[in-house]
Amino acid sequence: MSHPPVAGGFLQRALAQVPFLRRNGRRLARNAADADDLVQETLVRALERQEELRDPARLRGWLGTLQRSIHLNAVRGLRPRLEVLEGGRAAEATPDAAPTAEEALLARALGDGLAAALAALPPEWREALWLREVEELSYQEIARAQGCPVGTVRSRLARARRELAGRLREEDRHVGL
Repeated sequence: MSHPPVAGGFLQRALAQVPFLRRNGRRLARNAADADDLVQETLVRALERQEELRDPARLRGWLGTLQRSIHLNAVRGLRPRLEVLEGGRAAEATPDAAPTAEEALLARALGDGLAAALAALPPEWREALWLREVEELSYQEIARAQGCPVGTVRSRLARARRELAGRLREEDRHVGL
């Protein structure tokens, strides 16, 4: 299968986003090997669809959206399941996932209370907060990455921040600060 020539250094600009794609991939896939596969698939798909990128200044957000779509399409209905035999009957269990790179970083860099407060957030809120505060994506880029309207992103961020602040205040009361 032949691809159109890579015009205007698209490949170089896309490759410059590999650190972002790796961080995002590890957060999505929850392990390094799957994340690396996800990065590779994202780059291949980006090369195939480079003409769909309307604004080259928004390459990072576009790649993040593409990566998330690839990941979601790959895992829909494919949740890992472990069959455990109990007394001659099969009982279903889901294996505990190893901590993601994001979770490990948060656990090392943040206090226990903040890491726990972040972990307690609904996944959509936590993802929106991560993409905004750590990856520094715009609200529009987050909306594209999460497949929702900008207003929903604003709501998720506001709720996530309010929930975090409330949990941290509660922890401070328990600690006696």
